[in-house]
Amino acid sequence: MGLKLHRYINFNNKKFSVKFFNQRLPLIYILFNFFYRRFVVNSNINDKEILQFHKSGFTKIDISLKKEIEEYKDKFFIKDEYQNDTLKKVPLELEKNYKKDLATKIKKKLSPLLKKLEKYFKCDVFLSDIQLWRNYNHNDTLNLNVSHFGNHFHQDSYTMTYSKIFVNLMDVNDDDGPLEVIPREKRNSFVKSFNYKDMDNYNLFGDKTLIKKNIGKIGECCLFSSSQIFHRAGVPKNYRDNMQIILVTIPKKFSEKLQYIDNDKLFENNYELFQKFTKPYSIVKVVKLFFTLFRYKFNA
Repeated sequence: MGLKLHRYINFNNKKFSVKFFNQRLPLIYILFNFFYRRFVVNSNINDKEILQFHKSGFTKIDISLKKEIEEYKDKFFIKDEYQNDTLKKVPLELEKNYKKDLATKIKKKLSPLLKKLEKYFKCDVFLSDIQLWRNYNHNDTLNLNVSHFGNHFHQDSYTMTYSKIFVNLMDVNDDDGPLEVIPREKRNSFVKSFNYKDMDNYNLFGDKTLIKKNIGKIGECCLFSSSQIFHRAGVPKNYRDNMQIILVTIPKKFSEKLQYIDNDKLFENNYELFQKFTKPYSIVKVVKLFFTLFRYKFNA
């Protein structure tokens, strides 16, 4: 019995979570998110965007980075090593001095949003990563065994202390393969309609009205909780350029390295700086994380 219980709450047993909770997350993360939403977050905050984020797991935000993107867009480049027709997702690069300038301007522009999120999460929120990439068209749209850039419905295996902002680096319409999300309140209907078992095992022809697409103009931003909602990257007819900004919920006293990180370093992978507070690797660590954040909310 003990072995079976361990198997069910094992971090890799997501099929159990899908079957009984309609979520593709480790069970312990599902429980963390449930209790964090119930006992920590401020769901009564008087803000339309944050309330939408709480309800649906995503929201368009009333901040545009169009000016900042257009200033640097012509300076994006793809390294020679990625000039390969077989690659369907390639990183976009910037020279170091441009990275620092762009990151500084992005942090300033997003500062009001982070302040609102801190009131919601009852904790400090930091910008930890900025990632730039280009998705290309591919012919494997109907092949669930091949995923080039997260183009099958999934949830990111993190706790809800990990959030993302997707920024359009170009005008994005339906043909450009926009981000597609399932609102949190539609999750059960999605799993049923698409007969969802796993990211490589579901019906591709479920109820398409459940899907919301991140269509919009250059610079528009979409905040979403990638661990709480099913999402996928659409497949563009040509290509789509995108910016992803990672936000992490960490008490200041535990995040000194993130607080004082050089802005150009935000374009690097800073996973090791926030993993402990977004992706704990044991049940004990998940429980400790919850109580750390629960206690911290009274000081926030």
